[in-house]
Amino acid sequence: FFPSVPTPFPENARGPMAIDTKGIWGWVQDMGKTCGFAQPPPQPSMWVRANPELFPQEIPGMGDELLEKVSAAGGSLEEKIQCVIDTFRYSARHLESLQQVLRRRALERRNKSGAEPFPQEVEEVIAEGTYAESFLEAFDGQSFPLFSEEIVPSHEYRLALEVHTGGAYWSSIPVQDGGAVRHKVETVGASSPAEGSASIVGQYGAGQRGAVFVWRWHHLLDQGPYNVPEWLAKALGAEGNDPLRKLQGELETLRRWEQQVRQETAQHIKAGTEIKDPYVKEVLRLWPSESDPQGGEQLKKCAWVEGLDPRLFVGRTVLVHRIHFDASHALTLYANITKRHQDEPAQESNPPYRLTTSWHWVAPTPPAATGRHPSRPGTAGSELTRPGTSHSQVTQPGSGYSELAKPGSRDYSGGIAPLQPRNCNR
Repeated sequence: FFPSVPTPFPENARGPMAIDTKGIWGWVQDMGKTCGFAQPPPQPSMWVRANPELFPQEIPGMGDELLEKVSAAGGSLEEKIQCVIDTFRYSARHLESLQQVLRRRALERRNKSGAEPFPQEVEEVIAEGTYAESFLEAFDGQSFPLFSEEIVPSHEYRLALEVHTGGAYWSSIPVQDGGAVRHKVETVGASSPAEGSASIVGQYGAGQRGAVFVWRWHHLLDQGPYNVPEWLAKALGAEGNDPLRKLQGELETLRRWEQQVRQETAQHIKAGTEIKDPYVKEVLRLWPSESDPQGGEQLKKCAWVEGLDPRLFVGRTVLVHRIHFDASHALTLYANITKRHQDEPAQESNPPYRLTTSWHWVAPTPPAATGRHPSRPGTAGSELTRPGTSHSQVTQPGSGYSELAKPGSRDYSGGIAPLQPRNCNR
C-alpha cells in the first residue's frame, strides 16, 4: 500500500538486533555518522603518577615540609639539626639497601652508553659479589665507580668497588690461590656509627686485604648555592666530604654552648637584663645562691622574702634574659616565684617562696626594635645590657645598695633581707 521510500540508514542499523547489541546511544551515533556528524575519538589521559625520579626536589634530600620546618625562625635549633641528620642518614641507608639493583644497573648503563667497559673479571665480581685471590693481585689499588647521586645539598653519595692486597703486611703470609675458593665482597657504608672515612684503608688500616664495595660521601664544591637556612649552609659548607659528620659537629658545638649558658643561670637571674617589673627584679637580684658541684654558682630553690606584699612578685612569669645564638635563634630565660604554703604559716627552717627557672628557644628580637645586636657564642661580654643599667632599676644612682633593702635587718638562713615596698618609686 505504501510506496517504497529509500532510507539513509544502513541496513545493519535498521534491524532490532542492532539496537539490542549497541543500545540506543550506539544507534544514535550510527545515525550521526551517516549524516556526517562523526565524533572525534576520545583522547587518552594526559597525566602520570607522581614519581620522585621524574620530578626531583628543588633541594636534594630535602622535601618542602622539612625545609619549611628548619627554615622557620625560632624553635629548638638542636631538634632541627637532629631532624636534618636523621633525614640525610635515612636517604643514605635507603641507597645502601638498593646496592644489588644499583650494581646491576651500573653495568647495564655502561654497556648502553657506549662507555669503555670494565674488564671481564671486574664485571663478574660486580655482578656475582664474590672474588678469587688472583683477582686481588691483578687489580690491587684500583677503584671502579658504580653509582653516584646528590642526596644532600652539594654532597654526592658514591658507590665503588675497591681492591686491596694488604700491602707489606700480607707479603710474607702464604695465601692459598685456589680458583675454586671464592670470597664474598663485603660492603662498607658511610652511614655506620663510625661514619665511613675517605677510603677503606683510612678507616680500617693499611693491612686490610680483599675487594669491598665502599659507600663514600663527596663534597661538590661547584654545586649550588641552595636556598637553605644560614646555619645549614654554613655547616654543609665546612671543610670535609661527610655532611653527617659536619652536622654532628655543629650539634655538639650547640650543645656545649647551651650547657655553658645554662650554667650561668644564677648570674643572669641576678642581672635581670630583660625584667621590667622593679619588684620582681629586686627580689631576684637578692635571691640566695650556693656553690654547685662544679664550683660555680647556683640558685637555692626556696628563700624568704619579707617586708614586701607577695602579690607584687608571686605567680608572675617574667622574661629575665635573652641571648642570641644566630640570626634566627635565641635562648630566653624565664623565672617564676610561687608560694609553697598557702594556708598555714611557714616555719623558720622552711622558706615559703620557691623559684622556678626555664630556658626556651625563640626567634630573636629584631635589632631595630631593641637597639641591640645579636652576639655569637663566645664573644667577650654581653651585648644585651642596656647602657646605664648595669645596676638594678630600683637602685639609687651613686649608691651600692637598694632602697628596698632594710639596713640592719636580721640575716635569715638562705633568705633575703626584708624589703620595704613603700620606699620603691615605680
